[in-house]
Parts: sequence; structure tokens; C-alpha cells
Amino acid sequence: MAVEKEELQIVKSILPAVAIGTVAVVGIGLLGRAFTERRVYAQDGQYLVSVRYPGQRQNLQDFVQPDNPDVLAVYSQYGPDTWALYDFVCRNINYRRDWGEFWMTPSETLRGYGDCEDSSILLTSLIRAGGAPNCYVALGSLGGYGHAWVLNNNEILETTYSSAQFVPNIAAYESMALFNDAEVLELYQGALQDVFSLRRDEATKLNLMARERVCQW
Repeated sequence: MAVEKEELQIVKSILPAVAIGTVAVVGIGLLGRAFTERRVYAQDGQYLVSVRYPGQRQNLQDFVQPDNPDVLAVYSQYGPDTWALYDFVCRNINYRRDWGEFWMTPSETLRGYGDCEDSSILLTSLIRAGGAPNCYVALGSLGGYGHAWVLNNNEILETTYSSAQFVPNIAAYESMALFNDAEVLELYQGALQDVFSLRRDEATKLNLMARERVCQW
């Protein structure tokens, strides 16, 4: 609780003295969490992450939901073909940048938009719905910028593409941590916290991916 009160105090400190309405608290509060250093907490063998509302922590594994009814409904139409599921996510989830940091559940992302971790969580949930044991959301670096993608049997699936494609420059992807509904794997101690310390420049990152696709195709 002390940490949560500390985070809330930081959020309040950046609000103008005359504008502390409910909307302002929520909107600026989401941005305010970018100023807090600690985003990952270990508790009872779980990795808890602060990636939604200020003061809230979620078990990282809970984001991947292969048994979610909305996930199963999509899987019943496009599964078990992994490439068809991949293409569904690419074509139906429009890329939308976070304002601050806000991770969505598969049901929320299925409304039609999300950023890299949202679409990666959705695709991992869809592939895991078919029982695939080696499918994870990968968190790490793309050309030095924080990014998320799907790692399925060691194949990179880039969910921010507009259609399913092979990734041309896999060397630019550096995995730091992997997770699904069954487990969380830090590829070195403290990797998850390091993920949240990476630079976030979505425009530059997307331009990097676009240049790589042009060079390949």
C-alpha cells in the first residue's frame, strides 16, 4: 500500500492546482505512471505489473486468456491454422498508440484497436486456445525501442503488420522476457523491469519496421 500511495502522490503532484477533476485525474494519471520507476513486482511466485490504472497491479499471466469466450469465438472461425489467426489479428486490429501505458485484455483488443502488446496478447491467446505449448508474448527491444511481438515455436510473428507476413530482419528483435497464461520467463534477472526502461518512440519504431519490409519485399 505504501508504494501505491507513493505512485498516487506522484500523479497528484503533476496536476495543476486548479484542475483536479475526475477526468483530469484519470487522463493525466495514466501519463503520470510513466514517471514512476518501478513497474514490476514479485509476489508469491507471481509477476505483478502496473500497466493499467494507477495503483492497480495485474498478474502478467492473466493477460493471456485462451479460455476467454471472445477468443474461442474467433478461434472457432480461423483456428487451428496459426497463419490464419495471425492474419486475422493483423487485418482486424488497427494499431493505436497508448497514451502513457495501458495494456488491454483480448476482449478489449477485439473491439478493433490496440498497440503492440495488446495485439500480441490477443494472438498468443488465440494460438494457445488450440493448445500450442510454445507460444509466448515476447517483450524486448526492436532496434533499441521497447516492443512486443509473438514468439511461436521460435518464429517471430509481428502483429503490427497490416497482414500476416514473415519478419525480414529477425536480428533486430531482442527478446528479454516471455510470458503466456502458464508461465513467465525472464531471460536474465531483472529483464522485465528493464523492458519498461526502454525508450518508447512509436513513430520511429514503426518507421524502422516499414523500412525493413520495403528492403525485404
